[in-house]
Amino acid sequence: MKNIKINVIITAGGTSQRYGSKNKLFEKCGSSCVLVEAIKPFLEIPTVSKIIVGIETSFADEFSAALDLAGLKEDSRIALAVGGSTRTQTVKNALVAVEENAELVLIHDGARPYVTTELINNVINSALKHGVALPLLGMTDSIVDVTDGVMPADRARFKRVQTPFCAKRDIVVSAYQNAQSTFYDDISVIKTSYSGEIGVVEGDKNNVKITYEGDIKPEADAGILVGCGYDIHRLTSGNGIKLLGAYIPCEFSFIAHSDGDVPIHAIMDAILSALGEKDIGHLFPVDDERYDNADSMELLFTVLKIASERGYKVNNVTVAIIAERPMLAPYIDAMRTNMSNLLGISAANIGVSATTNEKVGDIGDGKAIAAYATVSLKKV
Repeated sequence: MKNIKINVIITAGGTSQRYGSKNKLFEKCGSSCVLVEAIKPFLEIPTVSKIIVGIETSFADEFSAALDLAGLKEDSRIALAVGGSTRTQTVKNALVAVEENAELVLIHDGARPYVTTELINNVINSALKHGVALPLLGMTDSIVDVTDGVMPADRARFKRVQTPFCAKRDIVVSAYQNAQSTFYDDISVIKTSYSGEIGVVEGDKNNVKITYEGDIKPEADAGILVGCGYDIHRLTSGNGIKLLGAYIPCEFSFIAHSDGDVPIHAIMDAILSALGEKDIGHLFPVDDERYDNADSMELLFTVLKIASERGYKVNNVTVAIIAERPMLAPYIDAMRTNMSNLLGISAANIGVSATTNEKVGDIGDGKAIAAYATVSLKKV
């Protein structure tokens, strides 16, 4: 399979009338949207040289934005064709853009975002052997024939058709050129002019076609990043400290470049860590006078903007503050409220705990306060 060239047609010309008021192709799915997720696995097949997306013209800009968000806008393999009023017409339009030296053409529903590279490769290998191939699934429910009343039917005689469909280029082009009617799938078109053997591979029960609201699988962990952060500051005599934005009156203050809000610094490092960025020492250098006595809440807002520009927002936060003094329990609720307001998430998703260091080390001697933070970010 090394030296062959394969083109892919993604059918995305519909308007999702059965789905509801939204276009299902751009509904959130995985780390992007339904249509982009349907395309991604084909990009992993080395022999795929071109992917032609037949899409309704009014959705072209939205598709371009979705590709951009997924980091695929510059992939030269992805091309557009005008979606037709029927699936058959969409495929016909896309076939015009198929490369002449392509040996095989795959045709896949843009509303099937859960297709795997394993299924794609199985279909390709079968098409190389037989000329035409497609994945089929057995029936699990009982079925009846309602052509004339309700008559029992043998489900063993029937299979469910999935995509991707695959065939040699000349077979696909010839069949669609001769197709004068509207067909709902590719095998129906092929059978009008092709009498050769059809390769069948086992379909994938997870390779569902999104049709109605609720068909998209909930993926709670999709697009989730997790980071950890730690910070510590020594104490000196003073008139109070701030922890998670809450002022705590006491007889000491932090020795710090900024206001020394230790747990906020830990949260910032956790966010930057999740994003794969350098820590706050690089972002807010200690030798930069702009950050002298800086409000850590404002610095955190800057870090949140970085996450937002990368397409992420905070999902939940847990913070452990380690301090021998002062007593922090009375201020925990205020800390959680401050973080809820700044991060834009429910206080229920913010955990704040405080503990001592059991008289061990500088923290145990009341000479320093430290904090650990764990943050999860989700794709938006």
